[in-house]
Amino acid sequence: MKRAALPLATLALPVLLAACAPATQPAAQPVYSYAGEARFLLTPQKIRVTYTVDPVTHEARGEYRNLTSGGTFILRGTQLPRPGGATLTATIDPGDTPRLNASLLGFGVSNVPLRASGLLGATVTSTILSGTLTVGGVKHNVTLRAER
Repeated sequence: MKRAALPLATLALPVLLAACAPATQPAAQPVYSYAGEARFLLTPQKIRVTYTVDPVTHEARGEYRNLTSGGTFILRGTQLPRPGGATLTATIDPGDTPRLNASLLGFGVSNVPLRASGLLGATVTSTILSGTLTVGGVKHNVTLRAER
């Protein structure tokens, strides 16, 4: 018994329909941006924090900028939703930074970064990021306002 050959158009129709179907896009990651001024060792510093949050894993990634000194740091952590505002916990890392290597009479230091890393713990709302930045064991209060 012989089978009748299907016309080529019949075989191509499912392929053409699949090609025209809209592709599903991953959910857009919201961009958070906060700026303001904070005091570190009695010196006011202008700061900008900009990051995105993955809506599935809650992973936060972005940058922490000290606008006063011009330093840019890498922000990595998590932002977990809760009533009254999300909780952001992130490390602030200088990334590749110059390191100090020095010795005097056989005693010295080596591979010491010239910029310190820190830990940012804050409550985030649509208008304010408020919390503490801990650098070298010293806590500094930080309150930044949302940028539009």
